[in-house]
Amino acid sequence: MKNEATSKSGNTEMSTSDNTAIKPPIKKELCLTLLIQRGQRGLTQPEAYSAYHESCLHTSISSLQQQHGLQIARLPDTETIVHYRQKAFNRYWLADDDQIEKATNLLNHYRTKRGLAPITQDAA
Repeated sequence: MKNEATSKSGNTEMSTSDNTAIKPPIKKELCLTLLIQRGQRGLTQPEAYSAYHESCLHTSISSLQQQHGLQIARLPDTETIVHYRQKAFNRYWLADDDQIEKATNLLNHYRTKRGLAPITQDAA
């Protein structure tokens, strides 16, 4: 009896005829998308949770900085304080236009791996 490899199902192949993803986006991709879209308004933990259920935004930001060299600015946002003695959530944003370009390139890398067409900075 031969030991033959099982064939892969059709959902693992990349389709170039349409813009349908073969996998869902990873957390870094979702974070990058929002950082690019929101520009100088930036992003806080509660906003990330509302958008894509991110519970550890500070970890995603740290990963983007440490592993990918992105410069992400941050400041405490006192508008996020809702009760006495609560510490403000940090608001994060891409430091400048060079960082937005770098983030867009990284986002396009993740999109390409999922079988999606790259985006331009204007479309982000």
